[in-house]
Amino acid sequence: MGAHNGKHHDTESTGKTNSSLSQSDLSTTMDFTPTITKTRKTVSFGEETEMIPPYPPRKLYQPRNGLKPAISHSHKVYASVHVNGDGTIPYPSDKKLGKDRRLSPFDLLSDDLVVKIFSYLPTDQLCKCACVDRRWYDLSWEPHLWTQIEMSNENLDIDRVLRILTWRLSRETPNVCLMLERIKLSGCEKLTNRGLHVIAKRCPELTTLEVAGCYNITNEALYEVVSRCPNLQHLDITGCPCITCIALTPEATMRACPLHGKQISLQYLDMTDCYGLEDAGLRVIASNCRELTRLYLRRCVRITDLGVQYVASNCAMLKEFSVSDCRRVTDFGIRELAKLGAQLRYLSVVHCDQVTDVGIKSLTKYCGKLRYLNIRGCELVTDTGVEYLARQCNKLRSLDIGKCSLVTDRGLEVLALNCPLLKKLSLKSCERITDRGVQMIAANCTDLQMLNIQDCKISTEAYRFVKRHCKRCIIEHTNPGFC
Repeated sequence: MGAHNGKHHDTESTGKTNSSLSQSDLSTTMDFTPTITKTRKTVSFGEETEMIPPYPPRKLYQPRNGLKPAISHSHKVYASVHVNGDGTIPYPSDKKLGKDRRLSPFDLLSDDLVVKIFSYLPTDQLCKCACVDRRWYDLSWEPHLWTQIEMSNENLDIDRVLRILTWRLSRETPNVCLMLERIKLSGCEKLTNRGLHVIAKRCPELTTLEVAGCYNITNEALYEVVSRCPNLQHLDITGCPCITCIALTPEATMRACPLHGKQISLQYLDMTDCYGLEDAGLRVIASNCRELTRLYLRRCVRITDLGVQYVASNCAMLKEFSVSDCRRVTDFGIRELAKLGAQLRYLSVVHCDQVTDVGIKSLTKYCGKLRYLNIRGCELVTDTGVEYLARQCNKLRSLDIGKCSLVTDRGLEVLALNCPLLKKLSLKSCERITDRGVQMIAANCTDLQMLNIQDCKISTEAYRFVKRHCKRCIIEHTNPGFC
């Protein structure tokens, strides 16, 4: 428990690590109201209970003056959350406090130092530390150690784990986790609307939520999260096909909460592979999320120029935008994006095969501060479009014109003369590119760091020329003769 950049790639892989948290450990129905007696403590999440001997009251840990509370790094739960078979969170055993227990050097450390050490532990280890003794139990649940929760396991009953953790973390506050700001559950395929409702109810200070690949969640639960978490700025719902819109709940809209002002404060939104998203839904998103600076709609295949127009008209602060593989986007949509002007720095229109030189000309005329452009697979783009781009966007850092089979050495020469700051260039499968164009790039763009010449007719001499002039450049190629 416990991390597109903006994502500047159109494909990404998500590692999934097995968790040792067994399904049987989380199969019991839970009641989150603990029963506490004067002499013995009972913590119950089901019919069975665990009786805990009374420990002397311990004052809540407070950092000493001059030492800030330790803020943990990512707490990744790839092993287990320590939960009893009956669903209880165990207190440390009484046996470990016996008379025969010897003091270790660790016992001599101050609370401040122990918390600092705990801040570097992954969450599963942190939960195990809570079982050592009462002191470790108190310190391991210090709220400053739980600013972030991260889990990734497709077999985990994540709804139940969220209920357990948020219940424990909200014991010192009125049913809310005030310190919890980031929750990352990408790959937890069993997450449902019940889990999101728990997050919405108990995490009012949430700023980041990542639920990529959680395909069971729907609009209803997401509305609840954005309505009850006014500070939410980063939302990743990649691969959630049931999500078709993002808006406030009717109750939140009617209240006109001053925290929202009827607006959602999202700045980063990734809806890659949300196949159900259409122009109507995108219109609602754009009108409710006017503070967006990064928006990724890769493979949202139902989006058309009309949806792009809604985005350009409502999200004036947009810096990064991707409609890769949205094949219904044409030059008209690109012309609408040009309204963003110098604000736009990143654009990806991969495989938008209806985009031509006309769209590139409109874009570059007004978006002169463009730094990244990916037009791979836009087969109607020619040297003319590349020349428009080179002359108007001379601070370009990254360009992908792979599979633009009409681009020749002439376009590369203009690019080399006008964009000396270029660092990444992909010419993959550009069949008309020869040694001359590649050498022009190498001679003028000496800071080049990555060059892709796969499936290009480039000789060994040109390859060595690039290596000689661009010493830090990584060259991707398919020629076994290059060394």
